[in-house]
Amino acid sequence: MKIKFVSLFLVLLALSIAGCDDDDNGLVAPDPMPATPQGVYSITGDDVVWVFWNGIYDNDVDYYVVYRSLDALTGYQDIATVNAESNPNLDLLIYQYADETANNGTTYWYAVTAVDHAGQESELSAENVFDTPRPEGQVSLFFNDDTPSLAGFNLAAHANVPDTSAAADVWMDRDLDGVPYLNAGNIDTDIQDMGFTYSFDDISWSPDMGWSELGYVEIILGHTYVIWTADNHFAKMRALSFNTGVGGLNSVTFEWAYQTDPGNLELAPVVDLKPEHGEDYLKPRQALPIK
Repeated sequence: MKIKFVSLFLVLLALSIAGCDDDDNGLVAPDPMPATPQGVYSITGDDVVWVFWNGIYDNDVDYYVVYRSLDALTGYQDIATVNAESNPNLDLLIYQYADETANNGTTYWYAVTAVDHAGQESELSAENVFDTPRPEGQVSLFFNDDTPSLAGFNLAAHANVPDTSAAADVWMDRDLDGVPYLNAGNIDTDIQDMGFTYSFDDISWSPDMGWSELGYVEIILGHTYVIWTADNHFAKMRALSFNTGVGGLNSVTFEWAYQTDPGNLELAPVVDLKPEHGEDYLKPRQALPIK
């Protein structure tokens, strides 16, 4: 078990014990401790957390050790080793490890150390890296004027529901010109368009402002939407494709991720209070005639 701290005393003590050895050429300097890895960060997955870090600029590194804890400062246990790559030019190398033993809804803290060929281990990395894996998947929502029974989505159940269902966290419709919209399912649910993202992982934290004052956002391919549910869970949905059926466009496929841990810091805003919503926040749940 390791505790996360940097102790100058321990470093000085190690140097004093190591001392100097005599050889024919005089004194031999002690073997220095390896540097501490930097740039540690994580990406949230479904029952998995990916941990990334920068390799140290040193040829005398044998492997890296990944540590995990349920506490930010103490209780770190080693869960994996990753062999160091040959790096004669001392280039910047990015390492990664997939923690597939992580469980959805549990928050873990991660740290990384470097071990040299003499078996000396660095201090734990200093970054405050924590992650809470959560379920994710894909779903196709249909327009409520076409297939109302599949127009809504319940994030906790990961299932389509009717747009008029009380279980619908979000639901989909289109205006008279065929423009698609994602709607908040009830007056206590908030939604925000985070704009175009190159990948689903680009958005890992909820905003602290900018929630839609209308209760709906236009659906644009490649855009990621953050949802703050009425029961204080956070989710995101990214529009992957517009799908055509008989008569034209009839559904949109989304990537989705839902944080099962209520109020979790990942995909959670800094503020605790939801914005106030006007009486016209929600659209009527009725099918619109299509031109």
